[in-house]
Amino acid sequence: MKKIAIYLMVSFALSSISLANNLILGTPTISGSTLTFTIKWDNSWKVADGPTNWDAVWIFVKRQTCVTGTVNPWIHATLDASGQSVTGSELQVDNVTDNAGVFVRRSTNGIGNITQATVTLTLASAIGGDNIRIFGMEMVNVPTGDFYIGDGNSSYYSFGNSTNQPVQITSATTSLTKAQYGGQSQLGTTVTLPSTYPFGYNRFYCMKYEITCAQYVGFLNTLTYDQQLHKQQDMNWNTTPPTSSAGTLFMGYHYYRIEIKTPGVSTTSLTPAVYACDANNNGIYDEDCDGLGLPVSLRQEHWLTFMEWAALRPMTEFEYEKACRGPLAPINGEKAWGTVDIAQFQYTNANWGCSTDAQTVFALGLCNYQTGRVYRAGSAASSITDRVHAGATYYGILDMSGSTYERCVGGWNYDYSTFTTANGDGNINSDGTCGMSIWNNMQYWNRGGSSQNGNAIQVSSRAYGNDAGYYQVQAGRGVRSY
Repeated sequence: MKKIAIYLMVSFALSSISLANNLILGTPTISGSTLTFTIKWDNSWKVADGPTNWDAVWIFVKRQTCVTGTVNPWIHATLDASGQSVTGSELQVDNVTDNAGVFVRRSTNGIGNITQATVTLTLASAIGGDNIRIFGMEMVNVPTGDFYIGDGNSSYYSFGNSTNQPVQITSATTSLTKAQYGGQSQLGTTVTLPSTYPFGYNRFYCMKYEITCAQYVGFLNTLTYDQQLHKQQDMNWNTTPPTSSAGTLFMGYHYYRIEIKTPGVSTTSLTPAVYACDANNNGIYDEDCDGLGLPVSLRQEHWLTFMEWAALRPMTEFEYEKACRGPLAPINGEKAWGTVDIAQFQYTNANWGCSTDAQTVFALGLCNYQTGRVYRAGSAASSITDRVHAGATYYGILDMSGSTYERCVGGWNYDYSTFTTANGDGNINSDGTCGMSIWNNMQYWNRGGSSQNGNAIQVSSRAYGNDAGYYQVQAGRGVRSY
């Protein structure tokens, strides 16, 4: 039986510059190889001054054949090279070279709600009786341009040259030695980084928020039984196989809960479990206050698998600093919002875990650090906050300082020269692991601090290393080259 599902991979969050939220994709109609559905979201933007960028929705499709008695994995649907469109003149569809999805964004400058438009996607082959799931994820365009790495502070192993001075990345940056960017501590690659390495000068899209519970549940629910079993086994501490009873906790830290909603069947390994969010632990799943927009904690391998599945890729340390600082000159000790100000989130139970959860404190540099709990992604922002009060980056990306650590390619002495701008293809290994071998062979650095402590909360701080295991405040986000 054909099933059509929409998975809104959104965080129900407001941002300062963008204010983009409330993404809604309508149920699609199918005709041959085409999908037609509506799209709407609030407070979209495209600006010609300041950050000179825009927000967008990354849309991709998963499909599943229906053959009785066999394992039917969800695979990434390849789009046709043409046939993608959106109604009206307000929006445009941007194709990508690998046809793994599309970006839908404003076509002209403006700020405000996208009330509703109709998107048509054409797949590379007819849909027939396949099951279809559509995913949408908010992204932010980081445009091509010069920027700086390092802020001149030597106390937290920051980027910079051998005298710890900031280094400007330009179009002429085609290679870098450790001495040119390693700082006084000489952290980083053991060999020269070549022109194929993502130095950050070229444009890319960045997830507006860190991976949320709703996003990760959407991912889990496209896995086969055996892939889900690997995710459970790879947790190490977790003894929750897909066959566990409804309501069994699969993962949960800092008060969020991802549970088994419908048990899988192990006798044939053909029926995977269905997972859902239940932060209030009332046995009613995926309610508004079930923590759908809370950032999730993931092992490194789980995070990488999610990146490949969503046809994204990890960001580098260079790209992290550009996404935060933009083209502006560095400020010693600055946070993601461009100043040294910082204020701690204030605990409240009023709407915690709900789409309406927001900070009532109006303070400079408000972010989630040293609170010991997670909050809705982007919850510092509101309709009246500017960049510094919302904790937003130069380009309008949220929670890059505080919340959960941002995993970035780079860090201790290692050979990073083989990492490139290649995006994931949307299909993970049959055993549930990440198939991007180069990614698996990299080391990743924790940037931006976390809700657990204030270490490494400055943009250029490299004071906190990575734990490839399961750490309570590690997840991060992905980027996409285009």
